[in-house]
Amino acid sequence: ECILCGHCTLVCPQNAKYIRSDLDRVRDWLARGEKIYVSLAPSYVSVFPDANIKKMSAALLKLGFTHVEETAIGAGHVSAQYAALMREHKMPNIITTACPTVVLLVEKYYPALVKYLAPVLSPMCAHAKMMREVYGKRIKVVFIGPCISKKAEADESPYVDCVLTFEELSAWFEKEGITVEAGEDHTEESRARLFPTTGGILRTMVCDDPEYTYMAIDGVENCINALEDIKSGKMENCFVEMSACFGSCINGPAMDQGQ
Repeated sequence: ECILCGHCTLVCPQNAKYIRSDLDRVRDWLARGEKIYVSLAPSYVSVFPDANIKKMSAALLKLGFTHVEETAIGAGHVSAQYAALMREHKMPNIITTACPTVVLLVEKYYPALVKYLAPVLSPMCAHAKMMREVYGKRIKVVFIGPCISKKAEADESPYVDCVLTFEELSAWFEKEGITVEAGEDHTEESRARLFPTTGGILRTMVCDDPEYTYMAIDGVENCINALEDIKSGKMENCFVEMSACFGSCINGPAMDQGQ
């Protein structure tokens, strides 16, 4: 069964696989005057390398969005919840749940290991929930990032209304003649911006609990091997950061391939 890793969309020689576009849906909301808030994945720097969050916000506001924040805000909250889980020492193994494809992989192919999935919202959902608490329940929240499976996650979420990929955003900018201006980097930005890189979750945490071994695994095949080891009992007392994409989210299947 499909785990929405997106690999087929990149390798199909006939281009028979494509990603569902939600641009018309978002444009319709904007045309109706809806207040739409953007949760922007920090991995935007891989597509718009010269931009910072202020310049990205300015470009997105030109499209009609009401407000823009980095998903890293939610990621910081998620890291704190992971740390709390480890302090409780109730889970012999903890598998991170930031990657929806990894969650689907466990649910569909390793149902006996579902108990090891951290009961924590993904940064996308956590941030959307926080935005609704601050700006009101009636707003619409759109996540923009490099991930196909986030679209399916949003379909199941009460907090996220829609997901756009960086490919969709780049095409929209081009159609509207909007250029994302370069901006100075801000070194004081939160470490939670590291979330979309391999080992990024671990780098946002204090990994000093001696009862756990910490590891970061990327790529579906590597994740499968680790899950097999957990299933067979070879891996115990591990905090495992898993990402389905090699290189984690900054190498997601819905990055603008022209960049």
